[in-house]
Amino acid sequence: MDSQQSRTQPERIYEHNITHNPFTWMGIWTPHGWRVHRKRFGKAQRVTVTLSGDGLTTFFPQALVDPDTGKVEWQDDLHLGNDPFTDTGHFPCDPRVEYPVGRPRWAVSHTLLCYPVADHTLYTHEYNWDMQHGHLQTHFRKHVVLEEARTDKTGGMTVTIANRPISRVIEGNVQYPLPNSAVRGVWASADKAGVNLYTRRCTQLIHMHNAIYGSPAYSPIVQCHGLWPVVSGDPIGEVFDVDTRLCTDRQRVIEQMLIPLDNPKISSINPRWREVQSSIYEGPLHMLGDPFTEVSEEHLVQLRDRLGSRFEKDTVGFHGSGERGSDMRFYRGYAPEFDLNDNGEIDEQDEHSIATRLGEKVRQNVYFMAYFGGDWLTSGASLDPEHPSGIPVVADYSYGAGYDAEAGIVNLYETPGPDKPVWVEYHYDAPAEKGENNIRLHMYREVP
Repeated sequence: MDSQQSRTQPERIYEHNITHNPFTWMGIWTPHGWRVHRKRFGKAQRVTVTLSGDGLTTFFPQALVDPDTGKVEWQDDLHLGNDPFTDTGHFPCDPRVEYPVGRPRWAVSHTLLCYPVADHTLYTHEYNWDMQHGHLQTHFRKHVVLEEARTDKTGGMTVTIANRPISRVIEGNVQYPLPNSAVRGVWASADKAGVNLYTRRCTQLIHMHNAIYGSPAYSPIVQCHGLWPVVSGDPIGEVFDVDTRLCTDRQRVIEQMLIPLDNPKISSINPRWREVQSSIYEGPLHMLGDPFTEVSEEHLVQLRDRLGSRFEKDTVGFHGSGERGSDMRFYRGYAPEFDLNDNGEIDEQDEHSIATRLGEKVRQNVYFMAYFGGDWLTSGASLDPEHPSGIPVVADYSYGAGYDAEAGIVNLYETPGPDKPVWVEYHYDAPAEKGENNIRLHMYREVP
């Protein structure tokens, strides 16, 4: 294999667990395992071309061919320290697609972390590509905030929605036929009041796959509310079922284990850190300094810095603010851990929630600055410097009944009855609308 081919087809390794240094190897969690490649830093020239949508097309053959050379000359294992879209080079310089022009459709790392529902498989890439031929396949996500539909006429346990395919998992440049959080809920009223007929929420003891990633028993995951590491002395056998590992005594978990299931986010702000040595990271690593924290005035100060900020997809995070870096402490826009009532805005109710609990000791919620996928959750802090399997944590999450993406059929856990009106919130994959040069594509040609 010549040098050009080796650059175009970089080495990919799939491993069961994290064994390569995450500081020097890029890792992506996929259904096939932990896919890694060595971070190869260099320089590149950005090449920008435009495409035109027609309202139907999602496949653009040879769109990634360099317009000057007629070849596919970019490398998706190349990392750029000066690329403002990859957090100082943490992520490789994949192709970037803007649609509509002016709206970045990539949401990696510290932009995704500012999404109220941070589903890595739904937002990180809304397209995938062919490295050999340069083809581009788009999966532009369209959010249907509310659609009236009807339950099926037989048992009432399914709903067929108007637009399809419902969005599915994209991870590591591959679309998998797996559901994720694309369907947010089904309700029997137009104001989304009452029971969400599509989801269930559970508190469960799970054992992590490694020190960052864990796979709970139920999926597809629709939202993660909290992750709390187990500590010595916890009455695990008395408050979790031995077979299902589901919580059997919620109040005791709140009062004795100091896990605030009644307000999970109140324990996710302002963690304390300690430095440890790690052989996998080949040096120092920061971990939680204390499994417990106290709701303090500092929480209020940080929240008040963000009062009035709202979630708007195109303006949150480092991409929205024009900042670049890897330290969220200096970001003062919308951040979901301060949105305690989950209404998409950091408001006076959130401020009141903290003010009324000042001085309370709670267990640190490690689902902060974190995200999830269709069947996995992440911690915002490494729970062990060597990434062993089996670390026990208490997980609070919501999961859905699933869906048939191509048929547009959504399953339900509960029903108002057969042939009854319901209202659905979901995402589906839509082609770009008709327009001249209304898709912008950025590629990176490596230079000496």
